[in-house]
Amino acid sequence: MKKKLLIDEKKLAGFTAMAGAVIAGSSADAQIVYADVNPDVVVDINNPAYDLDFNNDAITDVSFLVNNTAGSATYSGVPFTYDATYAVAYPGVGGGLQMSLVPGSSSSMTSAIAPLNNGDAINPGAMFTSSGGALAVDVFVNVPLLGYTYAYQGGEFLGVSDKFLGVKFVAGANTHYGWVRLDVAGDASTITIKDYAFNAFPDGEILAGQMVGLENIAVDEKVTVKTTLNEALINVTPDLIGGTVNMYNMSGQLVASTSIQDVDTKLSFEGIETGIYTVAAQFDAGQVTKKVYVK
Repeated sequence: MKKKLLIDEKKLAGFTAMAGAVIAGSSADAQIVYADVNPDVVVDINNPAYDLDFNNDAITDVSFLVNNTAGSATYSGVPFTYDATYAVAYPGVGGGLQMSLVPGSSSSMTSAIAPLNNGDAINPGAMFTSSGGALAVDVFVNVPLLGYTYAYQGGEFLGVSDKFLGVKFVAGANTHYGWVRLDVAGDASTITIKDYAFNAFPDGEILAGQMVGLENIAVDEKVTVKTTLNEALINVTPDLIGGTVNMYNMSGQLVASTSIQDVDTKLSFEGIETGIYTVAAQFDAGQVTKKVYVK
């Protein structure tokens, strides 16, 4: 069963009108409305479509459905059997919803709905499609007379876990951006809906996975530092782009440095002697450090 959104207003238009009067001069990031689907909803051929209404205005914004088609037929007199499973997402009627596309694809493509990663930006600059499309497909065709079988699996969401469907939808005269966190089975037989969120500030950006305004999150929760044998991998939220990563030896001497120009940054260990070092990601809002060992 869908958990209610964390606002009482039935109409988002009413909410934003009220909010606009009290948030003048504050960050639009503070208007993230988050909902946990608890327990997670699992959609399969035995369960009906799951209709998601982001803002509780009684208008379905996006629906998720798993459909299976199986049977037999003939082609040019040759009999064959088929079994096809489709995991699909499609816009609700009247909600004006559009779904994010794989970067670089055409908005006319309906099979390239993009699985976004945690922290990906969903905003007016992203590409969207207003058509429904397959998240994943699994098809098997058998032609006994010819001893031939054909199997196909595809779809950008096939077999993913904790990926995000980016969306934009219309409420009244305003456009809002949001996300839905999904798992999709490797055979397209199930879609698991875990949670979702949207930015109640009209045209305001939201990051995939963002649950609260970024200004309410501590710096150390916006940064992850992982290491391999050859480099340090630093991931940050977009608001921290512009920071610096420095690497110090145990004597406090700077041995390597790089600027953060994207959400993912690499700091090479090439030329650095074996030992223990401190990697420090530095920002205006604070610093995150981690001890690393270089072989």
